Amino acid sequence: MTAEVPVATYPGGEGPDPSRVAGVDLGVIHPYAVAGPNGDGLLVSGRAIRAEHRMHLADSKARRRAAARRAPKPGQRGSRRWRQYRRRARLVEGRHRRRVRQAQHEAAATVVSWAVRQRVGVLHVGDPRGVLDIAAGRRSVPA
Repeated sequence: MTAEVPVATYPGGEGPDPSRVAGVDLGVIHPYAVAGPNGDGLLVSGRAIRAEHRMHLADSKARRRAAARRAPKPGQRGSRRWRQYRRRARLVEGRHRRRVRQAQHEAAATVVSWAVRQRVGVLHVGDPRGVLDIAAGRRSVPA
């Protein structure tokens, strides 16, 4: 499948400038923290994503606890009600994944639109792998 997509054109002097650089730091509480040119910055909140995770966890936990005694034993086939419970759990899980993915998409779109408004030509995204490999123990600050 192909689609014809119009190419963005900007009037003279209003397009992204390759000399304007912004740095992006990835995080959990704030998915994106952006430091732009001239001291401008953007902090994208991850509250919606974290709230969705917490609500889904609480809902799943309650649902699992309520159905635990009805669960088929190992080797048993399971009743129609059990299959209906599993179907419902799959539907809820899919909805949760879609909501999280949409919230992540909206956060990324916020960063891109901010960068376009600031005429940022280059985004440098931080790589957390170097930080994650450090064995900090239980506390990251020495006592």
